[in-house]
Amino acid sequence: MDSISEIMRALRGGRALLGLSQEELAELAGVSRQIVVRIEKGESNVLVEAVEKVRTALEASGVAFIDATREHGPGVAMARRPSAEDMVPQGFGEG
Repeated sequence: MDSISEIMRALRGGRALLGLSQEELAELAGVSRQIVVRIEKGESNVLVEAVEKVRTALEASGVAFIDATREHGPGVAMARRPSAEDMVPQGFGEG
């Protein structure tokens, strides 16, 4: 993500993607619910450390943050978990 304000906007999307309440996310991140509210509102008086705690909690829960490009803005997605098929080494399990 390019800026702290872009990260703050994306955090709400990450929480929604996981179906977490603000309180649940706050508990996972080790911050107060009010901090999560202030982050999601994009308030400027939030410590960067608090934003990083929330981002880390979301990433640990499977959220991937996608940087903006010329074609699209920043976003969030669920990180792809490797399936059993992905874990078979090349050349094995064939034929």
